[in-house]
Amino acid sequence: MQLIAHMEDRTGKEGMEMATYMEDLSKMLRAVRLACGFSQHNVAMALEVNRSTYTYYEVGRTMPDVPTLKKLADIFSIPAEAFLYPEDFSSLGATGRRRPRKPCLNPTCLGQLSPAEKSLIACYRAGGKPG
Repeated sequence: MQLIAHMEDRTGKEGMEMATYMEDLSKMLRAVRLACGFSQHNVAMALEVNRSTYTYYEVGRTMPDVPTLKKLADIFSIPAEAFLYPEDFSSLGATGRRRPRKPCLNPTCLGQLSPAEKSLIACYRAGGKPG
């Protein structure tokens, strides 16, 4: 409930401050996502929304609601308060560069496999032996 009260206080500010907040939030979402090594598609799937919806959050076109912010905090393993004051938590995604992807132990799509795993699958599908 404290998160909701702070969010309502934050969104009740003047329009200029709200625009700055949305810009800070969108930059933070992108930086943290890249620092975690996630694609927009990965985050959208975890949120159970379309990729374009999540993209709108990152570009500041729309703002996620409080339950979505809580889910994002869980996905990124950061405190939910970070989304209330993104300017204070700017160091969370300081690098701005994508972390290298690691192979997933239980991939749900081919894009999460390592190059070696992809070549083994391609070889298997072609009916050949790995070499």
